[in-house]
Amino acid sequence: MMPHRLSRRTFLQISASTTASVLVAACAPATTPTTAGSEGAAASTEQITLNVLAENWGELYNGLMTLIGDEYTKQNPDVKIEWNFDPDWQTKLTTLVAAGTPPDCNHIRPGALAVLGRKGVLLDLTDLVTSAGHTRDDFVVSIYDSSSYDGKLYALPGGADYVCLFYSKDALREAGLDPEKPPTTTAELIEQSMQLLKVSESGDIERIGYAPTPGHQVNWTFIHDGAYYDEATGKVIADNPTNVEVMEWLHEYMSVLDINKLSAFNQRPGTYEAGNAFSTKQAAFFFDGFWTFEALDNFSPDIDYGVTYWPTVNGTEAERANYAISGWMYSIPQESAHRDQAWDFIKYAFIDQAALMGYKTLNGPCVKSAFTDWETGLRDYMGADNRMSSYLEVFSQTGIAATNFFPILPVTGYYNDELNRVYDLVMRDEMTAQAGLTEVTQNVQTELDKAMAT
Repeated sequence: MMPHRLSRRTFLQISASTTASVLVAACAPATTPTTAGSEGAAASTEQITLNVLAENWGELYNGLMTLIGDEYTKQNPDVKIEWNFDPDWQTKLTTLVAAGTPPDCNHIRPGALAVLGRKGVLLDLTDLVTSAGHTRDDFVVSIYDSSSYDGKLYALPGGADYVCLFYSKDALREAGLDPEKPPTTTAELIEQSMQLLKVSESGDIERIGYAPTPGHQVNWTFIHDGAYYDEATGKVIADNPTNVEVMEWLHEYMSVLDINKLSAFNQRPGTYEAGNAFSTKQAAFFFDGFWTFEALDNFSPDIDYGVTYWPTVNGTEAERANYAISGWMYSIPQESAHRDQAWDFIKYAFIDQAALMGYKTLNGPCVKSAFTDWETGLRDYMGADNRMSSYLEVFSQTGIAATNFFPILPVTGYYNDELNRVYDLVMRDEMTAQAGLTEVTQNVQTELDKAMAT
């Protein structure tokens, strides 16, 4: 995976404050598509062009994404797929919608979905999915639920980030640990990390086990059975006791590492670059997705590594239901010029051919029944003897088990920013976990109330 892949994997969001003004003029209702399969869309003999607005992932991965469009047009020669990859797709989408010239279908993420869905801009796909013979349980629950807002399915689950724990068997051996027994509990993760930690006389980190990041606090919170939003009351609950305890736990570990020393250590090349800490055995653990096999093949060809599940409190399989998964979806604007064909295309790409989409474009599919074929396709692509090959099921099972997702709110982006801001302050001993998360709760609730009043 090249560095630009990271930007693709970032959980992009959109806030109500930047979109509400341009959405007011874009709420005109329209009729629902009448077809739910390729038979209806292919019935027309007139050549049409589907304009697809997508997130810009960089030339390499944009090129891979077009492959699923090529597969579709082979079966539907009367339809041409015109991709528009835009780094600022949120602004582009809201501008086009406000102008009455929306794309036929578009990439979307949960924060933007909450804003546009509540404004009536997006088509409710619930009945179309049901008519196609599918239910919520057919999909990765985390992504299906985060494709919904206020009980309506405003997007079709597209791709997901099944992030798991990579571990260096070489580093574990060097530290006197069993290379075939990676941590299964959160306590074991910290315990092994403490045994792996090696610092110089000046306190500089020379080898690390687990390197915490701001984005991990959400995953750890859900794993410990925490929550960020109370649906029943409509209240932000960033400062609930479990969340506070998790941040205190992270702070305790960070106090051993020293955030400044960790920042200095992180100046080394990243996992997707030559000379990265994992390839030089200076890091034993990191969390990432299956796509990392390319970077590992390029920059860490000799490292003996494995992949396992996120550690949980007790290390049980049942606790994997607490995993939180993020991803991206595809929606259809109400005023799409070709809604029938747009539905047929996204149904083909992300339901009917979800496995093909996944291994062709190096994404995680969101249809549970697609995982077996997805794994087979990836093994054919990477080679059965690739070090990653035997671990693909870990990613599949992570997706199948997960049920959590970050709350879908018109201020989701702001919420994430606030959590990251306070995380840094707490790790630097400038705030307590309780004070920081209470501030997050108050700030986000204020912005949410404003958004809901418009």
